[in-house]
Order: sequence, then structure tokens, then C-alpha cells
Amino acid sequence: MRNRVRSIAAVALLAVLALPFGGCMLATQQDVMKLDDDLIHLRKNQADLVTKMTDLSGNLESLNSQLESSQQQMTSLAQKLDDLQADIDRRMGILSGQMSGTPASGAATTPGDAYRIAYNDYQAGKFDLAAVGFRNLLAQFPKSDVAAQAQFYLGECAFARKDYSGAAREYERAYQLYPKSEFAPKALYKRGVALQTLGKTDEAAAAFRAFLKNYPHNELAKSARDILKESQ
Repeated sequence: MRNRVRSIAAVALLAVLALPFGGCMLATQQDVMKLDDDLIHLRKNQADLVTKMTDLSGNLESLNSQLESSQQQMTSLAQKLDDLQADIDRRMGILSGQMSGTPASGAATTPGDAYRIAYNDYQAGKFDLAAVGFRNLLAQFPKSDVAAQAQFYLGECAFARKDYSGAAREYERAYQLYPKSEFAPKALYKRGVALQTLGKTDEAAAAFRAFLKNYPHNELAKSARDILKESQ
């Protein structure tokens, strides 16, 4: 009996002594778990920061690209303004020369130069300015080798502006004033086209018939015949 009591007491003593160690082990596990949570949170924050830095870098690149595009647009606009100012100055010079009867400062001094300048304006779609140039050429050099071309392109400028009545008049002048020019056949044909566009079918037909009578083998003859057949 006495031995049994001693055994029970020994077990109880061991249990009491083990309590502090168990508490320490439990506390250590909680600390480790908390440390793991903190580490996960830290890594997540680090990943978020990297993402934000990447987005910021992308935004900066986009802003730089937009800035370069804006600078290019401003440069292009400045060039266009310079070109427009040059056109205005040249137009004023030409008009001044027409009004005074003398070539303006900087104006073309030869028929070829005058034609080249006006034709370049025509090709650029500056039909009003081109017409001024062609008229100035005809006023200064009425008997030059390029006079017929200038008169024909006066018709082309009017036609491009959809001024078909004016175009018909200019084409007729090109045909009447320069009947032996290589532009005469085309001027007569284009007069018919302008009149047809205006709905003046009888006058247009007369122009096409005159064209076929005078230029039966011209490259535009087939087109003139086809138009006459369609209009009958």
C-alpha cells in the first residue's frame, strides 16, 4: 500500500513538472505560425509593389510616346503654317503683278517657270492658286509655247472646283485660241463632258460630234462615240 501511494505521488510530480515545458512548446508554435503569416503578408506586399512599379513604368513610357507624338504634330503644323504663309505671299505677289501689269518681286521671269509653279499648285490640289498662276502666265506671255497648256488647265482647274460652266468656257477658249495645239482635241472633248455634266445634252452632243469630225482617230474618239450612243 505504501509503495502504491509513492508511485501515484511520483506520477503527479512528473505531470506538474511537465506543465511549463508544454506551455513553452505551445507558445513557440504560435510564434512560428504568426511569423509565417507575417512572411506571407510581406511577400504579397512585395508582389503588389512590383506590379505597381511595372504599371508606373508602362505609364511613363506611354506618356513619353504621347509627348513625342505631340512634338511631331507641332513640327508638322509649323511647317504647314510656313507653307501656307509662303502661298499667301506668292498669291499676293501674283495679284499685285496682275493689277500693276508688271511681274511681282519673286515672280517667274520665264514662261516655263510660271507654268511649272502653276502646274505644281494644280497637282497639289490648290486649284484657285493654280488658276491665278495660269492667268498670270497668259497675261505676261500670251504667245509662249506653254500658253495653250495654261489655257487648257484653266479649264481643268474650274472642272476640279465643279464649276462646269466656267470649265466649258475655258475649254472652248483653249480650242478656239490654239486650234493647232496638242491640247485642242482634249479641250474640245472636255468641253463636251462639262456640258453633259450640266445637263446640256444638245450642246454636249454638238461638241462631241465636232470632236469626231476634226479628230476621228484621236485616242478619245471611242469614248466620244460611246457617249453619243448612250445619249440617243
